[in-house]
Amino acid sequence: PGGGGTKMGGPRGNMPKGARGASFSKLEEDLKKKEAESASKKTTQDEEEAAKDAERMRLKREAAFEAELEKMNEEQRKKAQRQKSIDAKVVKRILKAHKSGKHYAVLGIRNLEVQIGPFYVFNLSIGPFVLFRVKTKAIKRVYRNLARTVHPDKNKDGRAEEAFHALETSAAILTDENKRSDYDKRIISARRRRNKYAMEGVVGASQVAWKRSVSTLRLAKRVLGPFSTPILVIGALII
Repeated sequence: PGGGGTKMGGPRGNMPKGARGASFSKLEEDLKKKEAESASKKTTQDEEEAAKDAERMRLKREAAFEAELEKMNEEQRKKAQRQKSIDAKVVKRILKAHKSGKHYAVLGIRNLEVQIGPFYVFNLSIGPFVLFRVKTKAIKRVYRNLARTVHPDKNKDGRAEEAFHALETSAAILTDENKRSDYDKRIISARRRRNKYAMEGVVGASQVAWKRSVSTLRLAKRVLGPFSTPILVIGALII
């Protein structure tokens, strides 16, 4: 009899508040994942396109060098080929370092920088202190000298232009204080992780060696009985 029928809520109305939040979070996570996959795919495509362009440029430069050789006499050809071999070594070193993301190595600079600290005394932070830091002025000087060597107009290797761009990229990072600082922090962090893993490996190996030594001594005592101690002492003295 009355007109107060039961209101029927849709699936959304019946869904608990927590479930709606979880559903939205899942949707947001899926969206971010798709965006990351799309960005990664685009980066891969860009890298592939850049590699194709670099290869086309290499072939073009190699053909131009061969054409130049045809115009030379025997002595001039030998001299040009020797110089090209020297040029190729410089280019190869730069591109190898660039591929590994080692900007100091691209410029041929040994990065011996060491960071000490920070130290904490009575809730006060002291440091960190940086030692053996290569000055920006020195980096610029090295870059200018190397740029003259690897410039495509002078360097006859087919990948000289690619190496020159790699050199410019590394120099731009190392001569910018903010970019260099970020890069150095990543290097220090990676170095600490390597040292930590190396130390854990040494400790683990030491523990294994100690356990084996103890097991060997116990076995020797069981086998040799009362003669184990003098025999082991004599053996240690002989070793």
